[in-house]
Amino acid sequence: GSGRKMKKVILCVPTYTRPYDQCMESIKASVPLLDEAGWEHGLVHEIGCPYISGARATMLRKALDAKADAVVFIDHDLSWRPEDLVSLISKEGVVAGLYRFKEKEVKYMGVLDDDVETHLPKVRKDGCIKATRVPAGFLKVTKEAVNKFMAHYPELCYGEQYHLSIDLFNHGAHNGQWWGEDYAFSRNWLDMGEDLWIDPDLSLTHHSAEEDYPGNFHEFLIEERQK
Repeated sequence: GSGRKMKKVILCVPTYTRPYDQCMESIKASVPLLDEAGWEHGLVHEIGCPYISGARATMLRKALDAKADAVVFIDHDLSWRPEDLVSLISKEGVVAGLYRFKEKEVKYMGVLDDDVETHLPKVRKDGCIKATRVPAGFLKVTKEAVNKFMAHYPELCYGEQYHLSIDLFNHGAHNGQWWGEDYAFSRNWLDMGEDLWIDPDLSLTHHSAEEDYPGNFHEFLIEERQK
């Protein structure tokens, strides 16, 4: 009872029928740690929507209606350690976790904003790495970020003026290239003069029906450096 308002995080998981069991188990296992870290929490699904950008926009609106301070977009085919979710939401700004493509070769989604001269990652005090593109399968945005984005891109807002929604992940053609929804968000966010960050030391597993693709980007970078 210090009277301090608890922060609230809403997890947004779009799915066709239902999330993978591993995803739901990760969410359940994360709850005690969220409680411990002082986060109120909720979960929003959007089921059966074929448009991922549409599903995410609908969930974001619900999350904001629930008074979220932070919103985490999670793909239904990802799993993680409980501490990974707490780590992600405790980092400042717009922050993503990187996970592998669903293929045998170990390759990660996302593009780092490496230093031009040294070719080394740009790392801030809390260990986060600067990026130019991030996937949206384990992505945290803040209500302040959404507010800025809506003000900057009124053409991506829709609905009644007093209760606007925002197409944060507006995909499609741009300057002669086709952009997927997550990289389009990354581009639009950077075009505002904002920064994108990666929380590297997360153990995220990308699942297919037959196969699991586990990885930890921090460990991957260390191994690459040693080659």
